[in-house]
Amino acid sequence: MKTIDQTFAIQTLGCKVNQYESEAIACNLVEKGLTAQSQNAAIAIINTCTVTQKAGMQSRQLIRQAIRNHPGALIIATGCHAQVNPGDIQSIEGVHWVVGHAFKHTLPDRICQLFNARMVCSDQPEIFISNILEHTTFNHMAMSHLQKRSRPVLKIQDGCHSFCSYCIVPYARGPSRSLPVVDVVNAVTTLKSSGYHETILSGIHLGMYGRDLDPPIQLIDLLQQLVSVPDCPRIRLSSIEPIEITDQLVRFIQQTPRMCHHLHIPLQSGDNAVLKHMNRHYTPQFFQGLVENIHNRIPDIAIGIDVLVGFPGESNLAFENTFSLLEHLPAAYFHVFPFSRRAGTHIADNLDPVPVETIKARAKAIRELGKRKRLAFYQASIGQEQWAVVESFDGKYSKGLTGNYIPVRILGKFEKHVMIPVYLKDFVGESVLSELSR
Repeated sequence: MKTIDQTFAIQTLGCKVNQYESEAIACNLVEKGLTAQSQNAAIAIINTCTVTQKAGMQSRQLIRQAIRNHPGALIIATGCHAQVNPGDIQSIEGVHWVVGHAFKHTLPDRICQLFNARMVCSDQPEIFISNILEHTTFNHMAMSHLQKRSRPVLKIQDGCHSFCSYCIVPYARGPSRSLPVVDVVNAVTTLKSSGYHETILSGIHLGMYGRDLDPPIQLIDLLQQLVSVPDCPRIRLSSIEPIEITDQLVRFIQQTPRMCHHLHIPLQSGDNAVLKHMNRHYTPQFFQGLVENIHNRIPDIAIGIDVLVGFPGESNLAFENTFSLLEHLPAAYFHVFPFSRRAGTHIADNLDPVPVETIKARAKAIRELGKRKRLAFYQASIGQEQWAVVESFDGKYSKGLTGNYIPVRILGKFEKHVMIPVYLKDFVGESVLSELSR
């Protein structure tokens, strides 16, 4: 391979946590004097995902694409697929480093050491992988300069030890661990002083935030400290498990203007037997009561729901139970995932699979229901006044997002990142036409 120069490219698959980590790596490389470029870079980093078989396949495709787009480059594969299936990546000709999560945060320094020494890498892949299940340290990758996003993500928690029977994530990310409160406060304060008006708090299992700290705290304790900081930005929570949404948290969101009226809650199934086989520790009745209570107390809240269809043994009746529950819930949108067998999980060897065509049909039915729910939620928003963060300008309209997750269009150009008061005027296509509130 060619001698390392000062250019890099990074591509990402997967969740908000992966996106945050990629941007943090990129920011640190830029700070160290490297330059990002999309083609023919000297270093190509692929941050992979493995949550489904398709994600793993796409990760390998992205690696091969990077080898073609950056001939002679140092090819680095990291992320969840690299952690769980290093052999699959190591076998791809042209890969140089396979880097697991325990070493991901060291990538900027490792790359710069290689660059500063003017070294030429071996064509034999090097593997930097440890037993992530024994990893107990939160490796914070701070950003020293601005993110590209108008609503930046901040990773405050990593790992999961729920071990849902279908899920590979605990084996990819390890146990739950948290960013200390002082570091969260400093990061959020820095983002606000840099001109950002919203921060998305993200994690692999966000509701477990703080349980591993000394002394242990809960997510609500962190939120209370954050909003007490002068000029705290608007705070949005990423996905949070239903059993971790306490009455105290709902009341806090209801009563705190700086909290976005938006919750994303994984359901996965509306059938009690399937939930038990999934190792999910709640019932459909509990979930329904939770969502209805949240909606009754915060009527304009956007509630998003994750649904997993085609779990082994999911009968027609089990699916109908799920569909019926979703149909009656005051939800704003659904994220629908077809079941994907992941080697190493508890359910991997189950011999009662749902036919692929049945899974596709069930996923389609719930997606269509989700579209109707989303359009109804937008329609019900007409006449409301909200605050929107401006994200882009298309030459005629500024596009933004409200605290309750409604995409809006406002005639005219407004500065990116700013938060403006809007009156939701008319529902058009996939967004709500708005005007400045008086």
